[in-house]
Amino acid sequence: MSLFGYPATVRHFHSLKDDWDRPLPPSETERSAKVIEEQRLIRNSRGEEVQIAYEIQIEGAIPISFDDYFMYINALDFEVRCDVAHYEVRKFMGTDDVKKVIIYSRPQSL
Repeated sequence: MSLFGYPATVRHFHSLKDDWDRPLPPSETERSAKVIEEQRLIRNSRGEEVQIAYEIQIEGAIPISFDDYFMYINALDFEVRCDVAHYEVRKFMGTDDVKKVIIYSRPQSL
């Protein structure tokens, strides 16, 4: 586990919604990311403290929702599934251009 993060190729499974607001089967895309494996407490969008173990940083704007999940192979060759617990969109100062999206997640080893 690296506290400073390491580059990884993550598979992003994104679900769209149908007419009745139900999630459709997810579509898979591969993205380059920086993964930081560190357990800590953060506050989610409702103000609750949530324990997370993974922080995934992806450059640029991507579609994301709480129904999404990410999969990648860590440094120990274990495949890890990360469900979205909270996310942030960082922008360049003074513009609406998205710099990166940070996803905080709980671990689920497969």
